[in-house]
Amino acid sequence: MRDRIEKYILDKSEELVFITINNNSEMGLDGYNVPYEGLKVPMKSNVLVKSIQENKAQEELNMMSIVDAMLFLQGIDSEFVYNEEYDKFINAFSVKTNFDILSYLGYISNISFNNGEITDALAYIKSYLRRSQEDIMALYQYSIICQEISTRYQKDEDLIAMNDFLMEALSSLEKIIDIDDSFALAYYQLGFHYLNQKQFIKSKLVWEKALDLGLEESLVFEIRDNLEKIDYKVNYEKGYNLVFQGRAEEGLELLLPLEEENPDWWNLLFIISLAYKSLGEMGNAKRYLEKILIIRPTQVDTLVEMALCLAEEGNLNGTIEYLTKASKLKKDDPEILCNLGMAYLQIGDYDEAKYYIERAYEIDPLDEVTIACMKQL
Repeated sequence: MRDRIEKYILDKSEELVFITINNNSEMGLDGYNVPYEGLKVPMKSNVLVKSIQENKAQEELNMMSIVDAMLFLQGIDSEFVYNEEYDKFINAFSVKTNFDILSYLGYISNISFNNGEITDALAYIKSYLRRSQEDIMALYQYSIICQEISTRYQKDEDLIAMNDFLMEALSSLEKIIDIDDSFALAYYQLGFHYLNQKQFIKSKLVWEKALDLGLEESLVFEIRDNLEKIDYKVNYEKGYNLVFQGRAEEGLELLLPLEEENPDWWNLLFIISLAYKSLGEMGNAKRYLEKILIIRPTQVDTLVEMALCLAEEGNLNGTIEYLTKASKLKKDDPEILCNLGMAYLQIGDYDEAKYYIERAYEIDPLDEVTIACMKQL
């Protein structure tokens, strides 16, 4: 099965030309016989064949060119029809010439990367990992190449491809620490991935692990600087998690001190409001929602939450006012429309209730909440 990034490099196979070797051809490879129907082998002209001595025979140089192209193709297309046959060919060549397959692949991948031929570097290191899936240095090189390619897609504003390569790099780095939990550079790189995903606690943990394991001085300074910068976000994430775990008082102990330096951080104010609401302190909950609406009067989630707070207090007219504002900003949200319809139903305005609930049903007739509201009508 192809991985998530292979589709982006399959077109590299267009750089190859195939020739057919007949089954009666003398390859000079002990232990290898060309299949009865012959074998289609790839060739590419721009491979720099570093492992061949200048005084070797021309046919041996051609053989190396074939092997290089086979290895390259196996890194491009993991499901290529002749991959298993190519393995037999390459292994026989390796025995004959004392050719170190993995050393060659790692070397050519590095050379390609340093020369800016990033896709070639990726193909060769993928071919390496096809043969040695748990080699941590190859996995690390693979992650670095994927990260570099992701930045190129980011510049091209192809966010889907960018994310695919980032996720592939992340997966490779996590695999490294599963194999060897003392590989400091993997933790260093993982910190940036988790930071990019706004997983601040995980980012802090892996960076601290990297420091414990030891890194060169410049990386140590970089990590310490980053840890200082994300400290308040770590506390926010911890507080956020505590609130949603039903431990609102503990959450507020972490969240409230953050407000002084971040008075306009609406996400923080919103979670503080939810914490107070869960404690039954509706006045404080509404006060923090009002703070948000001063700086973000069209923040839909806040308008809806204010409506729900007012509904709990029995202020249905206030509920309708805020839900109406929210429905104008987010016109096709069935949940908002259902809540608005139910608020009208509770004050006895059947026509308005019917209008909003039926609108919600038209948008999403399979939504369970909408179906329940329809039954209420």
